[in-house]
Amino acid sequence: MSAALEQGPNKHNWFKGSTPGSDVELSAESDTVLQPDEEPEEEEDTASQSAGKEEPVKEQDLQAQLDAMMTVLSTSDEVEQLVLRNTDLTDDLLLSLAGALKSSLSEVTLLNLNLNLIGPYGAHILLDVLGVKPQVRGLHLFGNKLRDHGVLTLLNGIAALQEQTARAAAAIQQAMLFPSDQILQVPTGWSSFRVFLLVELDIGGNGLGSDGVKVVASYMRHHSYLQYLGLAQTSGADLAAWKELFDSLRGNSTLTQIVLDENNLGDPGVRLLADMLKENVCLQQVDLDGNGISDVGGNDIMGALLCRTHLPLRHLSLQENNISTGLMGRIQEEVKCK
Repeated sequence: MSAALEQGPNKHNWFKGSTPGSDVELSAESDTVLQPDEEPEEEEDTASQSAGKEEPVKEQDLQAQLDAMMTVLSTSDEVEQLVLRNTDLTDDLLLSLAGALKSSLSEVTLLNLNLNLIGPYGAHILLDVLGVKPQVRGLHLFGNKLRDHGVLTLLNGIAALQEQTARAAAAIQQAMLFPSDQILQVPTGWSSFRVFLLVELDIGGNGLGSDGVKVVASYMRHHSYLQYLGLAQTSGADLAAWKELFDSLRGNSTLTQIVLDENNLGDPGVRLLADMLKENVCLQQVDLDGNGISDVGGNDIMGALLCRTHLPLRHLSLQENNISTGLMGRIQEEVKCK
């Protein structure tokens, strides 16, 4: 039986029978419902009192949520998705959660920690969790504070874990096939050893610059098994960095969806993307909302779509750009008609 454990502001929910997915938050919208002001004449006093109480109350609420989540992890073996988003989760609090997660009998496959305060040190904590929980396939970290250094740590660690577990699995298989050639017996339980392969990663909105995007490019070129990559709100990278990333995807054979919303790519950046799409044989869904694309970039995209007879795109989002209605209609028809 599958289940998902979700935590958000003022909520604690179990969802049974759910499956892992790619729920990407592109903005830090509050889940809190604003209540009408019943006594306007006391608004100033109320505001001044709330200013002093808001932070402790929020911290206490988050700690209560974490305590509840850790209790469930310690008592259940059915948690498949752990969702703790938009709660101001810090590295210190993540460390506490990581301990409970590592000792839990649940085989968690998705960690959704979007819209929190996880920094570079948090990357080390997450890697420690992944080393103990190799069944994790999705890591959603949109809207945190990893920066370039944190992403470098995270991706280097993920690549190392993937290679280490693959080598270990090969050695175990060899030992099981040819036990007479082995000096040591294979320990009980090693037949169920899992290779760690991350297939979903969202690191958008983490303040990445050019160096961070180049790190992603290197990872995609040499180590990636990703099927989904989220890089929205990564507008600090220059054109050279985006060129490296798009070049790394030309021959990629696993990535099917990429989210590039609000990255200030402009027409020059979109031309680089379009050139990649002409050669890539795997991508099926691309999001490019809010990138300052005009008809110049729109025509480059149209040209790429016409070239993709081998694998047409199933989804292409171009909202909040500057593409004319006529050209947008033709682009949409080209995506739909295939």
